[in-house]
Amino acid sequence: MKIRKSFFAVIAVCFLFFSGITLVGVGAESLTVDEIMDKMEETAPDFTTQKTISEMILIDEDGKEEIREMIMFSQKGEDEKTSTLMRFLSPKSVKGVTLLNINDGEKIYLYMPAYNKPRRIAGSSKGDEFMGTGLSYEDMSMDYKDNDYEKKLLEETDSEYIIEVLPTEEDVSYEKIILHVDKEKFYATKVEFYEADNELSKTLTINKIKVDDNGKVTPMEIEFTDIAENQKTKIVMKETEYDVELSSSFFSIRTLKKPTL
Repeated sequence: MKIRKSFFAVIAVCFLFFSGITLVGVGAESLTVDEIMDKMEETAPDFTTQKTISEMILIDEDGKEEIREMIMFSQKGEDEKTSTLMRFLSPKSVKGVTLLNINDGEKIYLYMPAYNKPRRIAGSSKGDEFMGTGLSYEDMSMDYKDNDYEKKLLEETDSEYIIEVLPTEEDVSYEKIILHVDKEKFYATKVEFYEADNELSKTLTINKIKVDDNGKVTPMEIEFTDIAENQKTKIVMKETEYDVELSSSFFSIRTLKKPTL
């Protein structure tokens, strides 16, 4: 399973766009799921390429923090699939470690300077944790746009729509995903990930956002919680550039080994 991104895999779970026909409520002004997701898409920034510098803060079960600086590039292709390249800039223990995600997770490569050789992440390993972050490779490359996924509204409150997504692929780690969508600004404020037996496994919340003059919403702080491991990963956005110029071969194995991006 994949997650469509605007800046990080996980991260990118911030702009989740769906299609569907399930009705929301019964009143004359009720929205369909399709209409809700169309509104979410309207509030997402428009860009083809993006460059982001951010802090990743790892918080263990004792509250101890480790701060990592990272840079990420992303590009949306003509087929609407997204490729991303993320590299740790600090601390020294992870500096240079680079993750390449091609076409919404069709191919994923990990480069570690100590080994000086890119390694492709096999499908059977996509559930493995990435570099102690609490995020799996699957978490960082999911995409809920699959039209075969069953989607329905569970509840509508004064402030949000609560939507259930049921993945249909056999190799998907999550049995269902619950989205909490802000009714005023139309972005996913919280995502809940459930495994077998309806057990809540992980959550993702958007703690801070920036809204521009056109009503476009950019997440500025994301918090990912691994409930089973009792650890959190925060992503704090520092700098963002849209429509940066990238070469046609930027998202390739060759780029992984380059000392500077």
